[in-house]
Amino acid sequence: MELFGFAAVGYEGRVVAVEVDIRRGIPGMDIVGLPGSAIREARDRIRVAIRNSGLAFPRDRILVNLAPADVPKVGTSYDLSIALAVLDASGQLSSTLPALRIMVLGELLLSGIVRPVPGVLPAVIAGLEQGIELFLVAEENRAEGSAVGKGLVYGIGSLKEAVHLLTLLGEGRRVPQPMVGAQKPETVHPDYGDLQGKALLKRAIEVSVTGRHSLLLFGPPGGGKTMAALRIPSIAPPLLREESLEVTRVHSLAGVLPPGSGLMEERPFRAPHHGASLEGILGGGRNLSVGEISLAHAGTLFLDEAPEFGRRILQGLREPLEEGLVRVVRAGRRELFPADIHLVLAMNSCPCGNLGKDNAVCLCSEMEIDRYWRRLGGALMDRIDMRLPVSSRNDERIPSDARDSREMKETVRRATEYQTKRNEEYGLRFNNRFSLVQAQKVCRMEGETELFFREAGRKLGLSGRGLVSVLRIARTIADLQLRERIEKEDLLEAFQYRRYGEGDLYWHGGARD
Repeated sequence: MELFGFAAVGYEGRVVAVEVDIRRGIPGMDIVGLPGSAIREARDRIRVAIRNSGLAFPRDRILVNLAPADVPKVGTSYDLSIALAVLDASGQLSSTLPALRIMVLGELLLSGIVRPVPGVLPAVIAGLEQGIELFLVAEENRAEGSAVGKGLVYGIGSLKEAVHLLTLLGEGRRVPQPMVGAQKPETVHPDYGDLQGKALLKRAIEVSVTGRHSLLLFGPPGGGKTMAALRIPSIAPPLLREESLEVTRVHSLAGVLPPGSGLMEERPFRAPHHGASLEGILGGGRNLSVGEISLAHAGTLFLDEAPEFGRRILQGLREPLEEGLVRVVRAGRRELFPADIHLVLAMNSCPCGNLGKDNAVCLCSEMEIDRYWRRLGGALMDRIDMRLPVSSRNDERIPSDARDSREMKETVRRATEYQTKRNEEYGLRFNNRFSLVQAQKVCRMEGETELFFREAGRKLGLSGRGLVSVLRIARTIADLQLRERIEKEDLLEAFQYRRYGEGDLYWHGGARD
């Protein structure tokens, strides 16, 4: 019998062979193979757990090897696999066990109870790729491990139960897998029905979510920027199965997947504080941990008070916005994490926050305002598709948008299905990933409309990336109307979203008047 564990290193992780050698000598247990402190402490937990389970702990010299030896091993997920390897090496497991290859994951309490551990879903995926088809995990992790839909995943509650299961397998008995219940608790999100008098803001959010276009909301406090952003999960389309596997895998590696849950079905929404570190946002650190940007994969990353985030953090968003992944390098190790995010930023118009606010006076100089905006950096600003000024007063001259989240979500769903069906031939789902060549093929326009697009782009002085961004947004606006061709009004709206930040700064438009 071969026993395996899993090292949650990077996104892929590594399958770890657990080997035990028992020889005469001074009683004790040594663990080699770059074990972390939690694994070294496992010696005492394993010894007591074996005895409290009614089994005998060998009074000999025990050597545990975790291979490959060059991969750091951390966490408590090796407890159960080491305990079973010790019992097997000491002849306490069924001698009739066939040459099984089993991956075992679980932390042991002193009583022998098995606790859940993070990283079960990626462990099962990695094990299946290595030809391992039998998995023993904590009962709370069974739904997560079974989400892959392949292999035999057994949930166990104690070390004694694991030994009993292996005994039955050794006798050739068929052990049925209990059905995994469909646990889909409905999450209640704040509703856009609470956002009254903000028709332009709700429209921009709808366009941004439908095409997953990055969005910057700026304006004085009290305008509803944060309120609107926090309601995005209430209208976001559900995850596809492939996306769900990726998202669940990342959350499992980070240890933030609730025990007992299976595949995630809702798109994640992450809103880290502006005091977060570079490693906390982008990932990395000593063990190459998952960052907030990867936890927001296939979902939304919301940065409130964006200029208050560190410059390295903001500039580090550029590559993920372009490529949909983040590269983390530390001490010669290189890992790739998925980071296909829908980025939403919110900020004031000036350092004091009074610019554009009714009955308030902004005392910031233009140099201070310019310096405040430059914290975002021109490179990041060029990658932000939509920029919307949000006033502190309601849009009284614009027809009110009384739609709630249910109605907006249905509109987004229809448009998402429409664009997904069209984009399949390009291997894409959302419009924000179109290249220039793809955008030219998909964004069909009449001759007069195309002429308007070129002339407007020239007058606004947009970069090549900016022009492609306008095409993507216009394509999404047309998709919301389920139209094949892009009309002039679609381009007009798209250019309005792209206007600010390209030399036409907020306070130049009369906000100081």
